[in-house]
Amino acid sequence: MSSFDGDYGREARVTSIERYVYDEAEPRGPVHVRHAYITAGDTIALVVVSRKGVAPLVPFHQTVVLQNQLLG
Repeated sequence: MSSFDGDYGREARVTSIERYVYDEAEPRGPVHVRHAYITAGDTIALVVVSRKGVAPLVPFHQTVVLQNQLLG
């Protein structure tokens, strides 16, 4: 089960793009999953990062920002 990631910053926002970022709730299994839904008009992108142990936060956030820029 995932919960809304309140730690995800508001910086690097792109006009007309909505993003919904989630982090897997604890207790986690052996694989940690982070995911984000990004909407731009009628297009929906899904970014998923998973890793055994802990999925790193910075590469996930960078991927979400880059996808926002591509859709913007």
